[in-house]
Amino acid sequence: MYLSLSWLADYLDPVPEASVLVDRLTMSGLEAEVARRPAEGLADSLVVVRIEEVAKHPNADRLSVCSVDDGAEKQEIVCGADNMAAGDLAVLVRPGGRLPGGGKIKRSRIRGVESAGMLCSEAELGISPESAGIIILGSGSPGEPAVARLGLDETIIETVVTPNRGDCLSVRGLAREAAAVCGAGLTAKFAEKSMRPTGACEFTVAIDETAGCSMYRGLLVGGVSPGPSPAWLTTRLASAGLRPVNNLVDVTNLLLLELGQPLHAFDADLIEGGRIRVGMLDGPEKFKALDGQDYELTTGDMVIADAAGPVALAGIMGGQRAAVSAATKRVFLESAYFEPVTVRRTSRRLGVVSDSSYRFERGVDSAMVEEALLRAGSLLTELAGGEVDGGIAEAGKGPTNPERIVLRKERLGAVLAEEVELEEACRILSALGVGVESDDDSVRIDVPGHRHDLRLEIDIIEEVARVRGYDRVPAELPRVVMGVAGLPAGLGLVRRIRQRSAAIGLTEIVGMAFASPSANRSFPGLHDPKRPSVRIVNPIRAGEEEMRRSLLPGLLEAQAMNLRNGSRVVDLFTCGQTYCGPGRGTELACVAGLFYGPRRGRGPGEASQAHFWDAKGAVEIIVAAAGAGGELGWEPCTNRPDLHPKASASVTIAGRVLGHAGRIHPDAAREAAVPAETTLFELDRGTLLDRASGRVTARPLARFPAVVRDLSLIVGEDTLAGQVYAAVVEFGEKLVEGVLCFDEYSGEGVEEGSKALAFSITYRAADRTLTDDEVAGTHQRLVSHITDTLGVRARA
Repeated sequence: MYLSLSWLADYLDPVPEASVLVDRLTMSGLEAEVARRPAEGLADSLVVVRIEEVAKHPNADRLSVCSVDDGAEKQEIVCGADNMAAGDLAVLVRPGGRLPGGGKIKRSRIRGVESAGMLCSEAELGISPESAGIIILGSGSPGEPAVARLGLDETIIETVVTPNRGDCLSVRGLAREAAAVCGAGLTAKFAEKSMRPTGACEFTVAIDETAGCSMYRGLLVGGVSPGPSPAWLTTRLASAGLRPVNNLVDVTNLLLLELGQPLHAFDADLIEGGRIRVGMLDGPEKFKALDGQDYELTTGDMVIADAAGPVALAGIMGGQRAAVSAATKRVFLESAYFEPVTVRRTSRRLGVVSDSSYRFERGVDSAMVEEALLRAGSLLTELAGGEVDGGIAEAGKGPTNPERIVLRKERLGAVLAEEVELEEACRILSALGVGVESDDDSVRIDVPGHRHDLRLEIDIIEEVARVRGYDRVPAELPRVVMGVAGLPAGLGLVRRIRQRSAAIGLTEIVGMAFASPSANRSFPGLHDPKRPSVRIVNPIRAGEEEMRRSLLPGLLEAQAMNLRNGSRVVDLFTCGQTYCGPGRGTELACVAGLFYGPRRGRGPGEASQAHFWDAKGAVEIIVAAAGAGGELGWEPCTNRPDLHPKASASVTIAGRVLGHAGRIHPDAAREAAVPAETTLFELDRGTLLDRASGRVTARPLARFPAVVRDLSLIVGEDTLAGQVYAAVVEFGEKLVEGVLCFDEYSGEGVEEGSKALAFSITYRAADRTLTDDEVAGTHQRLVSHITDTLGVRARA
């Protein structure tokens, strides 16, 4: 935003030097710089001229020859612009003048035609970054000095406002900010309030419930005479980079810059039905805006409409149907508070950014809605000969003020690293227009309507620090207390599981957390099957309308893809979350694995498919990696739809269910399009974490050899190998180091209803080499204990 120091002086006293003001504003968070100083070398050479005639250049298609009257004589000027016509008032730099960029104007011959100076554009004079043609003035007389009329005789400051500081997009707002950071005072004009007219307005206004508008005000001004604005008004607009249009439009632009409140002027006689409605469109509609473009509006766009349809895009731009013109006799002025989100959505969708939308998107001051409207009515009475007709047409009460914020002295000092007196904080906040009420150790803050960015205590602390000066915050290195590096228990467990799983040849995958309803039915996971699945309102992929209950469908999908690409062995694992309802649902952290393909045998030519034992071994390794305490148990599992009832087991630890392992159920294999020889496991990481000690114990390698004895038992068909393991543990002989079931047989030689289980028993002493007699005696006692305890017999 461009700001002239003379305009700032209306609200600020005294006005600091430009360099001081720029430095203080920049240090407080508003990027500022001196954009233009009084133009040197132009005071005597820059004049207003009237264009008497425009003709084509005889030797150049893109040039024109303008005959101009500079008040003393007529001159011919060669010009490259095409926006002028006979009778226009333009700005001429006479020979000898020097442009702001350093170029000196000379009398010269251009393509055979002598040119006595230069007709200037705003860009050439440094008024704005770019321009479409030469400057055309709304009023003036030939020979009049143009420096003052264009605002080139004063210092202009440019500020870049961050999106949260919409209050600084006005002269009034910048004056408030400058007063706070520079310690200056505000003039009486800052507190002036306009008189509110009485009576009823001819027009009525209404706001739909769905509209993003909390406050709408209108004022009717009759008997206006459209025409050029006075010099003081056009000068102020020019200093801010706006081109004057006419007195009706210029007044609204002036107050937009001065008070930060966008206004719009409708031709009252072109409004149908005498009623204005603010609301959302309920269907597509075409709209011709003031910029001459046709826009395709859609459902949800907020518009200002009369009985015939939209007359303006709310907060963005007016329409041509009710635009003011030279024939306008009555003006209906609009002032409103539009919600930032609603204006931003429509502005971005249409690609239209205006001075109004720029301010509404950042939030305007609700206190200025009526004040700007009344000031506009007063100026139109003064400058356009109009008269306010009736009172204010109104709808809505404006946005509600946020709750009070409490600033604690202790918190203020802690954040700023030094003690700050509450008296100083109150002075700073009051200067920013913030209402304060203090006691011994806190300040209660009433946030004003112009500060939409103040919502929390830390926002208030930032304001105090900003105005005091960030350079006053002590520069100290933070204290760092050294500690023992480590991971949270849950992350440490996942890391150990990943390391051990990769070490035994499993490849990790990461799957999506979504599943189809059929997959959740087939693979219920470790959740209670009675609890429903969590449904997704907006699924990413068609068919995956639920959150996954199990990690297994993702593993099977990866297996199927690998098999399609020619893989013979697919061994995978994954860690992730699974979910079930109701409400927000229950979440379990799990680990799951999958085995498929031939295993390497113990001898040449020996190989077998992945077996339950592979899954069982992986589970034992993962439990060992977690350092989980408690006895690991295996029990038959016959009630899971995803596992084979004759080749699956539930895993328990200290009597608590940890998970499941086994071969995939044939029906589930068909649904997942994978082979039936696939073996799976899924464990609850939460249960592992509860049992984890955080320590993994290690034993030294044995110094003495072991002795292995095989044992074959005839047992009942329902007897489990785990019962034999339990009997060995119960035996409690120190020489027994381990037991392994390596075979199961039923058939010829074994009576019906029985089966043969073969075990390898390992014996070892820690301090000596065992003798045959020691091993034989211990083995015989162990066999007797097993047969007596379980009621089974040793196979000859």
